[in-house]
Amino acid sequence: MKCFRVLFLMICFNFLYLSSMAQVQEILPSGIAPAGADVVFTGRWLAFANPATLSREESVVASVGYENRYFSPELSDEYFSVAVPTKYFNIGTSFNFFGYADYHEMMAALTVARRFGIVAVGVEFDYFNMFLPDEVGYRHAFTAQVGLQVDVTDKCVVGFRMFNPSFSQIDYNDVARRLPMMMHVGCNYGFIDDLDLLVEVGYVLNRGVDWAVGMEYRIMPELLVRAGARGADYVIPSLGAGVAFAGFRFDLMAEADFRIGMSLLSNLSYQF
Repeated sequence: MKCFRVLFLMICFNFLYLSSMAQVQEILPSGIAPAGADVVFTGRWLAFANPATLSREESVVASVGYENRYFSPELSDEYFSVAVPTKYFNIGTSFNFFGYADYHEMMAALTVARRFGIVAVGVEFDYFNMFLPDEVGYRHAFTAQVGLQVDVTDKCVVGFRMFNPSFSQIDYNDVARRLPMMMHVGCNYGFIDDLDLLVEVGYVLNRGVDWAVGMEYRIMPELLVRAGARGADYVIPSLGAGVAFAGFRFDLMAEADFRIGMSLLSNLSYQF
């Protein structure tokens, strides 16, 4: 039974890889930024997103998230993060789990970020762990992510991030599992009060270019809505909302991949 479950998951993984190409970032959770444009998302720091955003946190924030991909538990992500501001720099830690007992992937990260005037810089140190059953067991890899955000004006922020600049990979059974090497740039522009437009363009090595366009409108301090689309070979639209009360904040977003199915992304955070 274990072999059949592992085979099923690997077939699903390969199908998603071939179908989605650059639209699936594999080992990183998508997060709840509008259309996934997290390189210039400034509302809060998201786990495994642009590490420079961590410099904007002014209090301790704990967050948990769940991404239900195509309503299949074996293809879902569970993650949590904690951000702690200090006098000299902000520190964040995050952890992501993908899969189930017989086959899973885990990723842990330590992030450090600081602002230098209008410039924010962040560095993330990542540990990736993959488990395969029987004689294969655990395989490990270390990599990093670097990020930059610049407040060009009060309404315009530009950002950049690069994941896996070391081209890390995992070898098992004479097969190399390459962690994706990704670069993204973007712009966040506030056209009017409480309305932000986010545009992002990226490149994933050996897969090509992807893009994302999204908007976030804060109807009131306790309620906001998000909408947008991302894609590479085809378009994936998304729609979401967020509510805040008594230090808590809950976000929910739905993505529609018309070739595979729906995904639900949720996040709950608490600001101490």
